[in-house]
Amino acid sequence: MKSEYLDILDHYFSGTLNEQEKLDLESRLKTDVKFEEAFQEYRDLRNGIDYSIMKTLKEELQELEVMLPDVKIEPQAQAQGKQLKVGQRFVLWKVAAIVILIAVSAVVVFQLERPLSTQDLFAQHFEPYPNEFVSAKRGDDIAADPLVQSFQAYDNQNYSAAIDGFTKILGEEENTMVLFYLGSAQLAQNQSQAAIATFERFLEISQDSVTEAKWYLALSYLKVDRVADARILLEELSGDAMYGKGATKILRQLD
Repeated sequence: MKSEYLDILDHYFSGTLNEQEKLDLESRLKTDVKFEEAFQEYRDLRNGIDYSIMKTLKEELQELEVMLPDVKIEPQAQAQGKQLKVGQRFVLWKVAAIVILIAVSAVVVFQLERPLSTQDLFAQHFEPYPNEFVSAKRGDDIAADPLVQSFQAYDNQNYSAAIDGFTKILGEEENTMVLFYLGSAQLAQNQSQAAIATFERFLEISQDSVTEAKWYLALSYLKVDRVADARILLEELSGDAMYGKGATKILRQLD
C-alpha cells in the first residue's frame, strides 16, 4: 500500500474527516482503482485486529504491574567511571524492558479503545452480499442476457456497471432479488442514501431474504449516522443465527 494513502485512510476510518473531505474521498473511490484497492486493504487490516485480544493484553499487563517487586538501586560512592555489577545491569535491563512493554501496549490499547464512529462500524462489518442468484459461467448465448451481464459485473466488483444493469432490468420488470443485489452494489459503491431507499423498498414488497435485507439496511443507516434506526434493526437481529453475533457486537460498541 502506498504511504501517501495511509494518512487520509486513517483519518477516514477514525472518523476525523469533515463532511466535504469524506465526500471527496468517496468520490475518489469511484474513479481511482488503486485507491479503492488500498481502501479495501486498509479496511481488511483494521478488521483483522481482534479487540478482545488487545483487551486481554491490557488486563495481563495491569496484573504484571501489580506483581512487579519494588526495585531500589543504591547509589554507589563515586560510581562515575565504575562499571555496574552484572546483577545490577540485569535488574536495570529487566525494569527498562517491562516499562517499554507497558508503554507501547498502553498506546496500542488506547488507540483500539477509542470510541468507534459509525463509519468505522460500517467498514468493519460490510461486505457485498455474495452472488447466489445467477451463475455467470454459462454459454455465450446466455451470457449475452442483461441479467447475467449485470451479475458478471457484480462478481467482478464492477459495481457501477452492475448498478446500471440492475436498474435497467428493474425498469422493465419487478424482481425482488435484483432489487436486493442493487442495494448491495449501491452500498459497495458508497451510494448510501440510494441503498437505504432500495432496501426499504425491498422490505416493503418481499417475503424472502428479509433478515439479510435488515442487516444491510442497518449498515446503510450506520453509514449515514442514523444510529437510532440502525439500533432498532440490530436489536431485531441480535438473536439471529447468521447476523446475531455481528449485531450484538455493534450494539455493544454503540453503547
